[in-house]
Amino acid sequence: MEFDLPEPRVSKPMAGTCHHRWHNLETPYFQAQLCELCKLYRYKAAPAADWEYRAPIPRAPVKTD
Repeated sequence: MEFDLPEPRVSKPMAGTCHHRWHNLETPYFQAQLCELCKLYRYKAAPAADWEYRAPIPRAPVKTD
């Protein structure tokens, strides 16, 4: 079975193949950064802690009535 699907219009690199460009964020964590290309989020809870990684979380649009 073959599917003829259209190519996605916007493509972002997958986190494993991205050449990350990290930007620091203000958070309660010791250090937190977000990649501007793939939107991967990473943080350290303490200075000696390892990096923890989180995939981007899609957010629903907020209605303002």
